[in-house]
Amino acid sequence: MDDEKPIALGGDRRRATLGLLLLNANREVATSKLLDGLWDIEETPTTARKILQNAVRGLRVMFAEHTRGDARPPALLTCAHGYQLQVDPEQVDMFRFHRLARTGRAELAAGRPAAAAATLREVLSLWRGRALADLVESGHSWSELTALQNARLDVMEDYYEAELANGRHQAVLGELEAMVAAEPLRERACHQLMLALYRSGRQADALAVYRRVRSRLAEQLGLEPGRELRLLQHAILVHDPSIAAPTGSGRPVVILGRRPEAEHRVRPVPRPVQLVPPAAAGGRSRVSAVLIRADFGGGGRGSDVGEALERTATTVREEVERFGGMVAGSTGSVTLALFRPASPQEDGADRSAERAVHAAMSLRQRISPDLPGGERPALRMAVTTGEISVRPRESFLEPLPVDGALLADCEWLLQLAEDREIVVCDRTRTLTRSAIRYGREGGPRRRWTAQGRCRPAPAEPFDRGPELDVLSSLLERVRHRARPHLVLVLGAPGIGKSPLLAEFERRVENAATVRLGPGRPVTTPDLAGLTEHRPLVVFADDLHLADNAVLELVEDLLDPPAPMPLLVVAAARPELFRRRPGWGAAQRHASRMTLEPVALDPLVEAPEGHELPRLCHAAG
Repeated sequence: MDDEKPIALGGDRRRATLGLLLLNANREVATSKLLDGLWDIEETPTTARKILQNAVRGLRVMFAEHTRGDARPPALLTCAHGYQLQVDPEQVDMFRFHRLARTGRAELAAGRPAAAAATLREVLSLWRGRALADLVESGHSWSELTALQNARLDVMEDYYEAELANGRHQAVLGELEAMVAAEPLRERACHQLMLALYRSGRQADALAVYRRVRSRLAEQLGLEPGRELRLLQHAILVHDPSIAAPTGSGRPVVILGRRPEAEHRVRPVPRPVQLVPPAAAGGRSRVSAVLIRADFGGGGRGSDVGEALERTATTVREEVERFGGMVAGSTGSVTLALFRPASPQEDGADRSAERAVHAAMSLRQRISPDLPGGERPALRMAVTTGEISVRPRESFLEPLPVDGALLADCEWLLQLAEDREIVVCDRTRTLTRSAIRYGREGGPRRRWTAQGRCRPAPAEPFDRGPELDVLSSLLERVRHRARPHLVLVLGAPGIGKSPLLAEFERRVENAATVRLGPGRPVTTPDLAGLTEHRPLVVFADDLHLADNAVLELVEDLLDPPAPMPLLVVAAARPELFRRRPGWGAAQRHASRMTLEPVALDPLVEAPEGHELPRLCHAAG
């Protein structure tokens, strides 16, 4: 431009010559490189050098005619091997772009994201479209143009990085979505988009971005996403507080809590309590670590394996929190969960270790080997118990210091575990052997494995085989028809309702189980996640003692908004119907099972202390 008038540069060859010289300003450009940039090798005419010389002569005339007394006017020099265009760097936006970009990156590295964002925003404002767009449209493709375009994308990512650090994820979300759509294989931009979506409350969309980029990398390049992208995916799955949005000035606030969609849990996580009295001077506290590894075969598509890992990570988080633990970290197919005492009173007991093993056994039941599509995760778990240092006034929700030796022991045990095994250390077994049944595995790798819960011997050795068979057949019916069903077990006091429910719960296989009781609210949204891959059995004992809200809740479970493989097994005394005569009658899929006294086998001796007269009296 000369004032407000555009300067005619001439034909395509002259404009291309000027563009290539500007991309290499203040450097000698060989004649051969200029010729290659102006023509394809097959199309180079015999007069190519002459045409280039004419283009250079025309540019020199143009510079001479429009010199405005600049301190350093452009000069096009002839060199030994080609030409050099000498210009003031401040007159070329490409040089200003690189200089300001270095400044913005330095500010970002120095921890000044607000200043960095302002600088990088100014850098990007220098662009008014694609560099030398007219020459690109004419078919010119130069490595310098590609490098310049990539440099612009790098600065855009730096800018988004600064804005995310400023907590402005909503402001850059649209631009990030457009950039990832145009450049789907740039993992840093995908990382930033996932983070912005997660911070905007769009967790599902953030995980969908990961699945798309993983699928493209696998199909086009045969690669897996990089480590940073994989770590972010798992951080989103476990709701790692470290990826929460910053709150402004000062240190980022660690956001603790549960996901919005998981406000109601099957079993609430224990409320935050003080681990040690405020006046304590510090000491040692017991902690149990659970290392979970779920490996899926590499025969499936990358996207299928990624989705399976996501479902598994969600299940792990749900079960760990259900038993009062916390997910401390996750990478790839391995997740670390920690269980610490929920109160000073529990610190001297073995409950945290017991909760850790119970969570592992529940995961073994939920992560079924019969998932859709033939997916068969190789599931191995290890549980170790040790002690950690506790600072004064440390609370349950403060970051938990993990002892290196404790984690090393857990990793060593995990190497001993075989598929579907839960290997525990000697201390864990000692603390929990009254509640957990263990087996000693032999061979070259001797180890203790959790077999199941220790159940007290039944008080009455009566045969309830027919009733258990009925319940099992109803569970199969629910499994195949995906339709809720209620079984109300009725009987007099002492007839054996509770032992029947306990025995059926022990026999349930390939189904999730939930106990409904005081302080354990269950809602349909909770159950929808549990019934995604298997049936769910909800047990409710002593329903005649429940208040009206619980009774209405059970009825609501039988009328979900969508098909659900759900079996509700409830036990009650007949007085339930004196208080609620029509309870359960409106349900189409409901049945009653009235327990009758079962005679002792005359060949079986009654156990010592067995109250047979009381049972007969109650039955009469």
